[in-house]
Amino acid sequence: MPTVLVIDESRGALDAIGRILRDAGFTVALASSGHEALRVAERRAIDLVVADLRLTDIAGLDVLRRIRRHFSDIPVIVTGLASTASAFEAGKLGVTDYVEKPVFPDRLVNLARSCAGPAAADEIHGLRVSPQVIHALRTIEERHAEPRLQVGTVAHHLGVSTEHLCRLLKRHTGQTFMTLLRRARIGASCRLLETTRLSMKEIAGQVGFSSASRFNRDFKSICGVSPSVYRANRWQHPRPLLPTG
Repeated sequence: MPTVLVIDESRGALDAIGRILRDAGFTVALASSGHEALRVAERRAIDLVVADLRLTDIAGLDVLRRIRRHFSDIPVIVTGLASTASAFEAGKLGVTDYVEKPVFPDRLVNLARSCAGPAAADEIHGLRVSPQVIHALRTIEERHAEPRLQVGTVAHHLGVSTEHLCRLLKRHTGQTFMTLLRRARIGASCRLLETTRLSMKEIAGQVGFSSASRFNRDFKSICGVSPSVYRANRWQHPRPLLPTG
């Protein structure tokens, strides 16, 4: 199995991304600091790096440079950048893609399979992925704005019990239906916060939350800041696009 080195100072994010990749069939090595990441890279073969470059012990870009001394062509997926300048520098270092937090399991897994190469994709493709899970994740993505969307509704449509679908989702994603639904809604709200001047109440309604207070609470629990602070930060420091060359 391909080996992925995940680097993130947030223990919660580190464990969550590691679990997503393990459930998808990857071998995973976790590093909660730059020094730990370099130790892992020195002692084992790595096929892919998934990294939040906002590190405090060593600059994230320096970690990438030193890892490339061991694995010159290794693909890198970035989940966090320290600044606009670091984005351009990361592009020069060959960063493959940027995945915005909160990280959605299906997008991360698809990128990881693509980045790890055809051989890795073929190896992982043999794993049995429940069609019910695929359908449930697609339903969440397409219908997250419906305030009354429930796991029972999706299970009934699939012709399985609610309990069975809950077990499948937990096994394949490590998360419950409601957690996946909340994360989809928060992801959609992030895009609205960045690109519109809609009020918090309007955004809450558009992405499926029953109230602005519930939206604020869930947003802060997932993103670590309130929606208003997130919007202010994004407007002051727009998310940079990584250069492709």
